[in-house]
Amino acid sequence: MIRTPLVAVAGLAVSALLLVHCGGSSPAQPPTPATPTPTPPPPTPPPPPLSVIPPCSIPASDAGPLDCAEPKSSLYPQMNDAINRVLAERPDLFDYNDINGGPRVLSVDKYMTAVAAAINATGGICAHVDPEGEMAIKTNNKWSEHWIIVSRAGWNPPAGNWVERKYIGTCAPASF
Repeated sequence: MIRTPLVAVAGLAVSALLLVHCGGSSPAQPPTPATPTPTPPPPTPPPPPLSVIPPCSIPASDAGPLDCAEPKSSLYPQMNDAINRVLAERPDLFDYNDINGGPRVLSVDKYMTAVAAAINATGGICAHVDPEGEMAIKTNNKWSEHWIIVSRAGWNPPAGNWVERKYIGTCAPASF
């Protein structure tokens, strides 16, 4: 029985050394004050509706008379005649009951091809349909006129395509 107290005393000594060596229990720390939750910024006001125009930040212009003329087409009569010819000779390409500035075009590709053929048949004028759906016409390689001859409401055939005669501009040299 003598050994038991020595083992117990030795165990207590080792425990005491470990507590001192490892820092033991630290004195009670004061509680950490709670960090206040930041107040969120006020919400950004929604933009004004499009029917309300905010004031302009640029001062008013003091310009004199304006010259805002659109460029003039020199081939309008030829384009107009070609479209009228297709309207008269190819009624299968149009719905004359659905008018929105012009009859509704039932097949854009066939209509564009028919107008280009009508222009090319006149002699001395060439037409070209570009992938974006514009038509270019020329009488030489120095310049070409560009036209939109089909309106594309929503750019989707179910929304409708109507005959149009819109001159866009001239390119120099000719685009094709």
